[in-house]
Amino acid sequence: MTLNDPHFDDEPLMNQVNASLEKGFPLMRFAPQLEKRFLLDAVDMRRQHFLISGLISLLIYNGFLIVDYLMVNDVFEFAVLLRLYLFTPASLVLLYVGTRKDWKLIRSVPPILYEVIVLGSGLLAAVSVALIVAKTNSPLVHFYNVGLCVVVMYGTVVQRLRFWFAVFLSLSILLIHVICILIINHYPDRLMMPITSLLASVTLFSLMANYAMERDERKRFLLRLREHGVVRELTRAHDRLKALSRVDGLTGLSNRRYSLEHLSQVWERAQHDQQQLSMLMVEMDHFKKYSDRYGMQAGDECLRQVAQVLQTHVQRPDDLIARYGGEEFMVILPRADADYAQKIAERIRHAVEQLNLRHESSSTALVATVSIGVASCKADALLKDTALLSSANQALLQAKREGRNRTCSHSIAVAQSVSSSSAAG
Repeated sequence: MTLNDPHFDDEPLMNQVNASLEKGFPLMRFAPQLEKRFLLDAVDMRRQHFLISGLISLLIYNGFLIVDYLMVNDVFEFAVLLRLYLFTPASLVLLYVGTRKDWKLIRSVPPILYEVIVLGSGLLAAVSVALIVAKTNSPLVHFYNVGLCVVVMYGTVVQRLRFWFAVFLSLSILLIHVICILIINHYPDRLMMPITSLLASVTLFSLMANYAMERDERKRFLLRLREHGVVRELTRAHDRLKALSRVDGLTGLSNRRYSLEHLSQVWERAQHDQQQLSMLMVEMDHFKKYSDRYGMQAGDECLRQVAQVLQTHVQRPDDLIARYGGEEFMVILPRADADYAQKIAERIRHAVEQLNLRHESSSTALVATVSIGVASCKADALLKDTALLSSANQALLQAKREGRNRTCSHSIAVAQSVSSSSAAG
């Protein structure tokens, strides 16, 4: 899981991010979930750093053969064996395997394995110093384990071990230094304190640098994570506002503005594919009288129930239902011919009537009813989407003129109106 994980900004995780930024992380650890994200997010960068710094450090490690030749010449061959024939091949194998991110096995290993490898290489380098000290009889051996300072710097600053791994490596090297002092016969007292102080100082300063580097890395990670979360939240809020701008607040259907935008898009596709396109204009009969008699709340409830009827009978994925006006609805039916649109319109008209919403002020029926205008055509380059809308409105006006509670259809292609009526109530 990385910052690109779609679930990275869930609320508990973002709470952990904010808490860590506010309270800090003096122990160089986050909460378990956040810690896992941090390690995974950094794994590719650390793998690359592991390769580059590892190769440079290996060159420097073998460059110390010059020091071996000058200070412990009596065991130079042993030093060559340790450095060139044992440590170097093993390190090269680890570097090669550890950086092959295309290997499935390598991708599946936990990020902490890289810390273990670096820690192990540092300990082996320090042990090689102790082994050389144990074998040599050189009078300069008392100064030789100053080279442990380089190993400390390698683990804490160059390879940038995670802090607690760096602490473990540093303490282990200090212990190896003590062992080297015990191994060397008659170690001069006047050198013991200066060299030990030097190594301890290097260890302390390098750990301070390591701590600061990891602290800054962790803080940058938290800030990136929070920034990414804020961007995600703003994007979601924008999407919600955009969706709300397309929705009618009362019925939950699309609103007029979006329906006209959608009609334009559907018309272009239908023109390209030379397909049939149909539209229904649905209007409540005598709705003002209904609201005046039963109140605004009853009127709103009536519109909501009619919207539910439309959603029940218009269910194809590409179909669109919209509240076009106060008591008027629009239905867009892509890839629908006149016969299909007429059947859907009649089912809607009948279903609204079957709601049995009492409408005693209606001059059409004793219950709430709708009039529906149906328009169909084959999208043609010579026509515009407004022609379909205009035709559907003309069919609706015809249905109202003929007594309401009926459907009337109009086909643009044949340029004539065809009416179909049904008895009221």
